[in-house]
Amino acid sequence: MTHKVTLMNDDSGSSTMQGRQERLTQLIEQLLKDGWTQTTLAEGIGVDFSTVYRWLKGKTIPETDSKNFRQLAKLSGGDSRTLQLYLDGEISLSAYRQGLERKPVEKVKSSKILASETIKKEVLAKIYLLDPVDIAEIISTSVTFLAKRA
Repeated sequence: MTHKVTLMNDDSGSSTMQGRQERLTQLIEQLLKDGWTQTTLAEGIGVDFSTVYRWLKGKTIPETDSKNFRQLAKLSGGDSRTLQLYLDGEISLSAYRQGLERKPVEKVKSSKILASETIKKEVLAKIYLLDPVDIAEIISTSVTFLAKRA
């Protein structure tokens, strides 16, 4: 069996990888601007938060044949082929995102609402277990917190 080996100049290889990492970072930054968080991206892709963080910081990049790559493409509005073209610098971010449907962002927003509702229900259930004095203290603390945020 004969193996063909193609040697690549170290400079071009590293600049190609660096370009891919930079474009991945730009894509994730755009998703964050669209309303995703690193946590919701991680949940949507099925990876740990630290994986998305490493992608965002340009430390790693998902393998093109991996489930993570396919899921990232799906969440960002493309498919594996178009994500590959974008990361390789063959199409721009805006060209890649032209196919973006609003559904993924809307799904995240609705999941945030559902998460918010779940938290409220849990908190209220716990509040009902408290004495009235403790409830008054929680209300006072909450009012102070909200006044500082305003």
